[in-house]
Amino acid sequence: MSERPPAAPFSDIVAVCDTGDTDAGSLAMAVDLARANRARLTALAVGDEHGDIHQLARFAGVDPAEIEAGMTDALKAGLAAKIAPFAGDLEIGIETRLGRPFREIIGDVIENGRDLVIKMAEPFDQKHRFLFTSTDQHLLRKCPCAVWLAMPGAAQPPKTILAAVDLDEENGKAENALNRIIVDTACRIAATSGATLHITHVWDAPAEDLVRRWTNDEGDVRRYLDATEERRRNALDALTEQARADMSDGTLPAAIVPHLARGRPRDVIPAHIEAMGVDLLVIGTLVRTGIPGLIIGNTAEDVLNAVDCSVLTVKPPGYVSPLASG
Repeated sequence: MSERPPAAPFSDIVAVCDTGDTDAGSLAMAVDLARANRARLTALAVGDEHGDIHQLARFAGVDPAEIEAGMTDALKAGLAAKIAPFAGDLEIGIETRLGRPFREIIGDVIENGRDLVIKMAEPFDQKHRFLFTSTDQHLLRKCPCAVWLAMPGAAQPPKTILAAVDLDEENGKAENALNRIIVDTACRIAATSGATLHITHVWDAPAEDLVRRWTNDEGDVRRYLDATEERRRNALDALTEQARADMSDGTLPAAIVPHLARGRPRDVIPAHIEAMGVDLLVIGTLVRTGIPGLIIGNTAEDVLNAVDCSVLTVKPPGYVSPLASG
């Protein structure tokens, strides 16, 4: 468990802002986190061109650059109004970009070395507020740094945080390192907000059917299940203790509570979130398709599509966004 140091505090945060929206939720979150981490903070607004600028310029008889300049000026003015209430001890930078929102947000992250994106989630509709729109889905899958999507109305700062980890014995170094990043990141956020941190691992016994096929002794099956559960519990306890050892007193949450449950993550994790009143889910995204950087693991995607709390996703070490090469 001690192969890598704990996650570093966030040092360069970008808050994605909608200049046409009166809600400054993402910016307020980012300000609090930047102050707690003594991090650089930038407010970013993206104007979606929709590919219509050149057509509009042709009909209006003006240069496309003039329209782009006007859009940029409007974005800057909107951002200046957004950050004005937060003026004080924290300097907030302003960035504006034009283009497809997810590409421009990820482009800003890559170009400036950001380590956290904070953005209000954009649910499809009120009936299915837990499903993310195209922009958010692209960020979850392709952004190289941590992405925090805040649900409207979610408690801020979060008071109850759940970190979901995968402790399968077949995990490689990348998955094990990702577990450390998940827990370390959740610990730091919980410590800054005085939140309780729950660490949940959902396990199953994939060889149970095979064991039953080769023995008629129910005791053999029970011993296999007990041994599997014990290994997972030991791994969870070790991860929890490593987190406590890695964190100094100032970065420890109010409480760390481990949970071990048998079942499917897509069922168990949403149930834990509802039962515990979780405000923020911290989960890792891991590519298992052989196509680097394209999609997150199926389990993580299933879980994210079944929860209605805010989510913070982190990538494994060495992850490279497919947008990094253009």
